[in-house]
Amino acid sequence: MRIGVIAATSLAVLLAPILESIAALPTTSTPVLELAGTIRTRPFAGSAISTRDAEGTAFVPSDGSLWLVGDNDRSAFEIDAYSGELEHVVERSAFQSAPRYGGGPAAGGDRSGDLESLAYDANSDVLYAFSGTCCTTSTMPTAFRLVRGTDGRFLVDSWQPLPAGADYTAAAWSGAEDRIYVGKGRYLQTYDFETNTSGPRFRIPGLSGYLGLDFSADGADLLVVTSAERLFRVTWASKRITTGWDLDLTPFGVRDSRGVSVIPNPDPALPDRLYVYDGYDARPSNDPLKYALFIFDVTDGGGGGELVGNPGFETDTSGWRGSGVATLTRVAGGHAGSWAARLANGTASTGNCMLNDSPNWVGTTVAGTYTASLWVRADTEGATLRLRLREYDSGALVGTPAISQVTLTTNWQQVTVGIVPQVPGTSSLDLTAYVSGAPPGTCFDADDASITVSTP
Repeated sequence: MRIGVIAATSLAVLLAPILESIAALPTTSTPVLELAGTIRTRPFAGSAISTRDAEGTAFVPSDGSLWLVGDNDRSAFEIDAYSGELEHVVERSAFQSAPRYGGGPAAGGDRSGDLESLAYDANSDVLYAFSGTCCTTSTMPTAFRLVRGTDGRFLVDSWQPLPAGADYTAAAWSGAEDRIYVGKGRYLQTYDFETNTSGPRFRIPGLSGYLGLDFSADGADLLVVTSAERLFRVTWASKRITTGWDLDLTPFGVRDSRGVSVIPNPDPALPDRLYVYDGYDARPSNDPLKYALFIFDVTDGGGGGELVGNPGFETDTSGWRGSGVATLTRVAGGHAGSWAARLANGTASTGNCMLNDSPNWVGTTVAGTYTASLWVRADTEGATLRLRLREYDSGALVGTPAISQVTLTTNWQQVTVGIVPQVPGTSSLDLTAYVSGAPPGTCFDADDASITVSTP
């Protein structure tokens, strides 16, 4: 199958200088994730084909393409990493008919039923796919090797049997060491396909539940996503989590983080982006985020970067909740974008109608001045809206909340509040916008939330 080959090839040519000279991830101990966009896979852009699961990813820089696997599909998908268009599919039958490396029988139907992870070796231009042990007793863990055919497309070349229980849920190639690493549970180890051998297992303190791995282009950093829906950066030389790089993915709507890939930003002046594959099965079948790729920019939170990961409610209300008497929904027609948040009192009595960040966008403060702002309006004029920042340390309120207020009108207006943390380094900040004594009905609309910090 060849889909959009000409367009994809042209894009790869245009991006070649970028792919070779792109800046790495930002050097900061206060990283902040910003959702740059998503790529849907049900169906893929420019195609009627859909995935049925989401597991591993691997980026092929020379093609500008991202490879995806999932155990329900038993296939591998190649997409354009920037447009999301489907370019190529390696079908289930190709895995089943592949011969054993060095000669031997075809893989058959019991070796590709649990495709979990991918790794691309740029030195050898080889793609590896690892299948695990789920979900029948006949399933056998297997490593597959994919090489380029005469048409330039990857095809399944051969397979190797893995030891029983070798359910490698994460994999990545280190260009600095020219070796493959695989992960499962709390452990990492090397793997060599030709000899079909694994190195000794080792641990990185503080990490477990490996579901996705990828190395930075220079091999200095390992990016990890785990079963706790968190993203980590590991300084590879020390095998320790990089200070500050323990990031929560759930405020952005990620519910089951699987593969992670470091991919050059289309703008060569900007740092790499991080792509996270979401394998959450419980989304409705028509939800555009079902098995989607989430694309993240990383900024320096210590230098005034935006700390709110979902400021405009353009896709959903993740990272926010309604509290008190408030029900939180989205409404078309935002301040700057196409959508805004709407807070409504659905009860029969008056009460506090509140919009709250959940979890807190500022999970750990740094020394400096935090400024929060929100654009608000109402269908009926006259109510007082307050914007409040509260500092908490180990669950206890610290100092006096910072509060600013505005009288709501039918036009959009901005309300701003600032606070200087008293316990930087350990405390968190809670942001709330609220109308006290709100009657039944719509309370207010909110959009374009912002939190920034100015450091000394």
